Amino acid sequence: MTTNTDCAHSAVPVPSARAALAAGVGTLLLWSGTPIANKIAVDYMDGLTAGLLRSTLAGIVAVLVAVALRLPFPRDGKDRLLLILSGVASFAAWPVTLSIGLEHTSAGHAALILATIPVIAVLLAALLDRRAPSALWWLGAGIALGGCALLVGAARPDEAGSAGAWTPLGDGIVFLGGAICAVGYVAGGRLSPRIGTAATTFWGLSVAMIVLVPLFASAAPRTRWSAVAVDGWLAMGWMSLLSSLAAYALWFYALGRGGIGRTSSLLLVMPAITLLGAALVLGETIGWLMVSSCALVVFGTYLAHRYAR
Repeated sequence: MTTNTDCAHSAVPVPSARAALAAGVGTLLLWSGTPIANKIAVDYMDGLTAGLLRSTLAGIVAVLVAVALRLPFPRDGKDRLLLILSGVASFAAWPVTLSIGLEHTSAGHAALILATIPVIAVLLAALLDRRAPSALWWLGAGIALGGCALLVGAARPDEAGSAGAWTPLGDGIVFLGGAICAVGYVAGGRLSPRIGTAATTFWGLSVAMIVLVPLFASAAPRTRWSAVAVDGWLAMGWMSLLSSLAAYALWFYALGRGGIGRTSSLLLVMPAITLLGAALVLGETIGWLMVSSCALVVFGTYLAHRYAR
């Protein structure tokens, strides 16, 4: 017979699970909009300036959060090197490279290419640990990367200036940015068990400011700031405050309440949401090639995610 106490205990996880799901979906929507917002921002400033400004604004808030919450700072020299590598790669080099790439390619192309970041991260971690991923992981990784190759190799570049215009150079730069991001993820993943994910993220953003501030001060004069329209500033706010800060806060909550495996699987649908958003907001065309590539990338990433060890 079920007692009232048993019912009370069984009911406790339900609100927590729903809250975790809501936080995960919120993160998914915020991160899905990042390539779209970035594409809008580079209409008003060059990619270098846009990437630097995005992370500099987020870094200012991150410093305040890290100090106010007294987040632990790594004491060991090796851990500090991991923090520097994670911060500079994830919050300086990657956003800048992505913004430069989006000057030459579409938000849809960028979304599908960036979906392979977890695949690259697992491969890098396996190389560092001198272990081989499973055969099914290799199959998934091959399918995902094959989807990207189909996207770039089976279509002709669009005319510059048209909605959804892309070039192989732009796609290559975005892929390079994804690889840099994967390096930051691996470094952060090795540090976070010791100081926590929140500390790794917010102190990483803070450390990246050492690189970001002087570079932004040098790049800023090249932009006519008075010519940046409202949508440009809204896009920058989305990237810096929502995508780089609010999304991470939601993500930490979702991972803690919903579990890493279940929650991270939500990100598999991110490319499809970005494609739809790019079509609605930017007027980018979704053709059969984009749909086919998206299906391959999502399915391949799912296999790699499921069988990663």
